[in-house]
Order: sequence, then C-alpha cells, then structure tokens
Amino acid sequence: MTLIGVPFAGSALADSGYKPAPIKHAAPAKPAKYNSSVTSLRASVSPGQVKQGGSYTVSIVARGAADGATATVKSPQGRSYSVTVTGQQASKTLTVASNAELGDKTVTVTVGNKTVTAEFTVISTKKHRNHK
Repeated sequence: MTLIGVPFAGSALADSGYKPAPIKHAAPAKPAKYNSSVTSLRASVSPGQVKQGGSYTVSIVARGAADGATATVKSPQGRSYSVTVTGQQASKTLTVASNAELGDKTVTVTVGNKTVTAEFTVISTKKHRNHK
C-alpha cells in the first residue's frame, strides 16, 4: 500500500469551519472636560468694598473652557471652592467673616493651567461719627 502525500492547501483550512475571533475595537473615548484649553481667564469681585460680615460675588469668564470644566476659587482665608463653568462663565458668592481684618483682600481663581486674582476691600460695619 502506498500513501500519496497531498500538500496542505489553504482551501482545506477554509473548509474546516475555522473562523478567527472578531476583533473588538475600543469605543471612542468621551472627550474629557479638560480645563487646559482655556485661552483667557478673567475674574472680578462685586462689590469692590465689602462690610465685615457681608457677601461678595466672584465672577469668572473662562474663554475656551468647555461646559462642565471646573473653576477653583480660593478665598483670602485660603479656603477653596469648586465651581462649574457653563457657557464659559461661572460665579461664586462668598461671605466675609464678621471679625475679618479691614483692608485689601485677594481672591485667586484657577481654571485649567490659568490663574488670575481679583481684589476687594473689607470695610468696617461701624459708623463713624464726626467729632468736631
């Protein structure tokens, strides 16, 4: 008896029913809310003079910031607050302590890699009488 060798052909593989596993592609990542795309950042405080115990608003304009980006507002006392940017704007209302020292104060605002400051003045709640 003689065996005849038949070379293994590609068609034999195709006929075997073998199918490679489908390649799974990762879903595209959702765009991250990066703050680093901020092209300009401005902050202001209103009113410019705040009585001890009074409130003031920090207004933020973050050009280029995506909706949902985070602005960090740091008070003169060093306390930080997170605020969400919507329409490239945000604001935070803060209160001056009733026993705060009088004088000029600075608020720091950071969005992405940009940081700016805004100033206001704490004034006394006491009325001064003119003694002549």
